[in-house]
Amino acid sequence: MALIVVADEPTGSMEKINRFINRDITERLEQLDKLTAEVGDFLSLPITGRVWPVLKNQRLTLLTDDSHLATQIRFQQQLLGKHLSKRLNLKISAVNVKLISFPLASKVRKNNSFCMSSKAALIMQGIAGSMEDTELQQAILKLTAAAHRP
Repeated sequence: MALIVVADEPTGSMEKINRFINRDITERLEQLDKLTAEVGDFLSLPITGRVWPVLKNQRLTLLTDDSHLATQIRFQQQLLGKHLSKRLNLKISAVNVKLISFPLASKVRKNNSFCMSSKAALIMQGIAGSMEDTELQQAILKLTAAAHRP
């Protein structure tokens, strides 16, 4: 479907475009943005892109991929629910936190593990052999063994 905008009729073209925008969707997105901002203000943390709120049937579910943040929110979930109900004039009966994972992101992390060449491993072993501190020597040897892949 093609939309042709005529330059002589600026107000008419805006009306055509506005028909395609669902006001309910924009209001819902604004509400979710306000929820995210209020949760961030309550926690005193920047959470944009780290927490995604879902509000359904007076139940707020906060999705996050950060386990530390999820734990922090869980400790304050009752206070957070009261705060959001008061600040945004919503009836929130419960706040739940769900930890989600992104399979693609975790695969990338696994594939980007530290790797050491044979030459670097030999140099590190030589350095470790010349050290007097046995704990540091053992730590360097363990690091070399874990990171060395022929």
